[in-house]
Amino acid sequence: MLRSAIRPDSYTLPFLLLAAARYPAPSLARAAHALLGKIGLNGHDHTVHSLITMYSYLDDPGAARKVFDGIPTRDVVSWNAMMKAYGRVGMNGEVGRMFRDMVKEGTVAPNAVTVAVVLAACRDQGDLVLGRWVEEWSWSARMEMDSLVGSALLGMYEKCGEIAEARRVFDTIIDKDIVAWNAMITGYAQNGMSNEAISLFHSMRIAGMRPDKITLAGVLSACSAVGALELGSELDGYASRRGLYSNVYVGTALVDMYAKCGDLDKAIEVFRKMPCKNVASWNALICGLAFNGRGDEAIQHFQLMRNEEGLKPDDITFIGVLSACVHAGLVKDGKRWFNSLTPEFQIIPKIEHYSCMVDLLARSGHLEEAWDFIEKIPDKVDAVMLGALLAACRKCKNVEIGERVINRIIQLEPTNSWNYVVSSKIYASSDRLDDSAKMRGLMRERGVNKTPGCSWVEVSGKVLEFYAGDEPQHGADDMYQVLDLLVDEMRLEGYVPNLDVEVLPWASVYAAIHCLVSRSLQVGCVLDAKFVSLWLGWHEPEMVYSGNMDAKWLLMQKWVKLYYFSEASALINVGIREGELLHHAGLQSLSD
Repeated sequence: MLRSAIRPDSYTLPFLLLAAARYPAPSLARAAHALLGKIGLNGHDHTVHSLITMYSYLDDPGAARKVFDGIPTRDVVSWNAMMKAYGRVGMNGEVGRMFRDMVKEGTVAPNAVTVAVVLAACRDQGDLVLGRWVEEWSWSARMEMDSLVGSALLGMYEKCGEIAEARRVFDTIIDKDIVAWNAMITGYAQNGMSNEAISLFHSMRIAGMRPDKITLAGVLSACSAVGALELGSELDGYASRRGLYSNVYVGTALVDMYAKCGDLDKAIEVFRKMPCKNVASWNALICGLAFNGRGDEAIQHFQLMRNEEGLKPDDITFIGVLSACVHAGLVKDGKRWFNSLTPEFQIIPKIEHYSCMVDLLARSGHLEEAWDFIEKIPDKVDAVMLGALLAACRKCKNVEIGERVINRIIQLEPTNSWNYVVSSKIYASSDRLDDSAKMRGLMRERGVNKTPGCSWVEVSGKVLEFYAGDEPQHGADDMYQVLDLLVDEMRLEGYVPNLDVEVLPWASVYAAIHCLVSRSLQVGCVLDAKFVSLWLGWHEPEMVYSGNMDAKWLLMQKWVKLYYFSEASALINVGIREGELLHHAGLQSLSD
């Protein structure tokens, strides 16, 4: 264009400036800036705003501010461009200061875009005080709570942990668009309110809104947390029909959901269908396999990941790898991968990696080595790794190391009932009954109550929760009869319960199982394996039960998956070892 002696104008140069910024080409950007002066466009509003944006993309907020300060008459677009420039480079404090200056000067009134930019900065910085002030100013300025401002405001409250305030804002938004719905659903999911996220998703569908990729990612995250496999599968079908498998975030969320709900075969199937996978996708599958007791497969997929060009394992990857070593009993491999973190992968071990190593050593019976490992950890030891070692001390009846752990874990978590109960049982197993009684007394003295067991099932898209200690709920009046039959069958086969395990009189799993079996529900469900094993007393090193029942159990380290079958001749052949699946045969799930 220049060689053709055609003079650039105010329409040409903004495109050149933005292209130079996003390429990025700093030398071209500065040449374009110099050209502005030569052709006399330094004072043209649209061109100058593009210049500010260009410098923000080049991570040069100082140059952008010089341009802003040189504008003789600033309008709201000028202010917004400079605030966006600061926000883009993470200078959120400057965004807040500029907004206050803008309001104080009073020559230019902030608009909805201004407020949204400032609230985004408050969100990223966690500045709840300024965020509340911005909301108050918006109301005083009679600014309409449209989707742009409302979504930014509720996003700020969610990031600051004020979910009730976020919902209040959501309910006041006029003509909610998909952005507002997504912001609230994602906020619920990210703040551990999964049932609320799912409920709001159903409301969104009733309102006639069509879910997009962000909606699916948020709702699938909620499904993962509560085991809502039925809804997750429905969303899988929707994603497939809408061609959303090509979106890496949706595909990754589906893999994570299936893995956390215990359907690993489906997780692998979705993973293989994904045309594009990133590190998070591989992490979801590797961690899912590891946490469900399929450690060898997790290691195999880790090796496949390493062969992928352009992918580098991160700290989350190695949490999965080390967890896989824990469940597969690969002590040497676990040590090797842990020791290679920094020299080979440039990853500084985090507390989660140390916890995995302690768990690996403890489960393999190397209690003294596990304690020495804890003593050498540079960071603060947390209750997770101490709990893993304490559980191993109970299993191995090692009171010496157990006492060391007890003294530290009760200081870290004085209100966790599990610490006192396990400590008491460690003393009781070594005939130190006085010390065992002291732990129980200390628990009562400090007012620590046992956390009730909780199991949940999904029925017709709705998650039903059952708590140990509650009266029968959800119509489960005869829930005792179901598991009584199962226990009677087991006793006929020669199984003797572990009497060291406390019996929960209104066991949560009792009600959950009955809720499915008594209603003849042909659906998959997820129960909490910890409390299943507590009630049934499945704590022996190895126990295999076979019999003709109408349910199939797949017990894994974290999840229990139960399918109901209409034919009573279905064969169960399940081996249980510390809550992990050893073997199952004879049946296909209803989804197969």
